[in-house]
Amino acid sequence: MNPFVNWRAGDFQHQAVEFCEFARATYGLDLDYAQGTVSQLEKLIGSNFGPGSADQNATLIVGMGCYLGEVIIRHHGGAWHADEEFFRSPAVVIKGKLQTHTFPLSRVWQRFEYGSERSLTAYYSEVRRTVSRF
Repeated sequence: MNPFVNWRAGDFQHQAVEFCEFARATYGLDLDYAQGTVSQLEKLIGSNFGPGSADQNATLIVGMGCYLGEVIIRHHGGAWHADEEFFRSPAVVIKGKLQTHTFPLSRVWQRFEYGSERSLTAYYSEVRRTVSRF
């Protein structure tokens, strides 16, 4: 069962705001949804969490994934979508010539679980390349 099924866009946005407050208070990060802040997320994970740490950091992953999704939405358009019928993880759906789905929460989970080989900056660069095609 997908725990995000009944979530609305505002729920994801709220989680992103809460993550920003947590990151400021706990790590001294000032996150403003700028594209460059994705590298700050990468550094935060790399400096504080080792591979295999996803299960111990579920709440942090949700907040960080919501923040990453909001960065995508604010710079490339799109909207949150959490439909259990189609997705096991919430997606950001970007409409254009082709409807593109990207899964920021899943990617943050992968970064925690598999380490830098699942880089958030590489993921964001791929999102940018994909949306630039349409």
